[in-house]
Amino acid sequence: MPPRPQGRGARRVPGAAPRDPRLLRARDGGTRAGAAWRARAWTIARVATLVVLLIGSGWYVQHVMTSGEAFAVQKLHVIGVSRLSQGEVQGLLDGLVGRNIVRTSLEPWRQKLLASPWVREASLRRALPSTIEVRITERLPMAVARAGDLLLLIDEQGAVVDEFGPRYGRLDLPIVDGLVDTAAPPATPPDEARVALVSSVLVSLRDAGLLGRVSQIDVRQPRNVVVMLSGDTAQLLVGHERFAERVQGYLDMQERLTRMVEQVESVDLRFDNRVYVRPRKSGVTFATMPQVPDGETVEEALAEPEDADGQH
Repeated sequence: MPPRPQGRGARRVPGAAPRDPRLLRARDGGTRAGAAWRARAWTIARVATLVVLLIGSGWYVQHVMTSGEAFAVQKLHVIGVSRLSQGEVQGLLDGLVGRNIVRTSLEPWRQKLLASPWVREASLRRALPSTIEVRITERLPMAVARAGDLLLLIDEQGAVVDEFGPRYGRLDLPIVDGLVDTAAPPATPPDEARVALVSSVLVSLRDAGLLGRVSQIDVRQPRNVVVMLSGDTAQLLVGHERFAERVQGYLDMQERLTRMVEQVESVDLRFDNRVYVRPRKSGVTFATMPQVPDGETVEEALAEPEDADGQH
């Protein structure tokens, strides 16, 4: 079919008008802004939901742990006792079982344990869900202090642990005289300086492995402690220091000394270069000998030695 002629009567179709680039940018920017806002809103919603879930879960867990029966104390696991029985420890902590393990403060219960004279140190630890671990360090009795008609167990620090009685009959401990003032009222605590002196003597002899050989310690004269050994009637004057060293010095010469003096009443070990021996037989003067004797002769002294304070 031949093309239609292009004449005056021909119909013109208007061409499409060009689009303004500024309008295109505005429309595209609005679309992107809306999408970004919706993304932010969705993120905020998710974060808020997560926070609400965490808070709710935390509250629920706290509520269960602080009020649920599953977290009530049901067992006390006691560690480190030998003198105290399990029942005695549970008696000191009476009322702790059944309490909430999370909310209950353990420090007041630790103080109750420390109130026992046998307990030197104590700690309590939670073992979820329902156990309290009780760890105790007991005092170690090292001597028996004489207090009038009473006998008192004391530890290495000179502290009174308990009254000595039949239940402690198997303990083989030295007797300490002079720690407690028998003239003072019964409830009067021992003098701190005398307690410290007793502690020094006990620790010194224990560390040297000599405490088991001691039967009696007398601290009535603070600057002149007297020690007596098991199976030996001689009184050893050891002053106020170097207790174990002086007792060991006597043990080193004991056999030779007994050969030279038939019955020894006392041995003064307070002087570094001389040892003064008082025989038990009346009328015999002091005998002196070197600290480390190199012979079997005893030098007779005509006068008693001066003590550590320069007095006869």
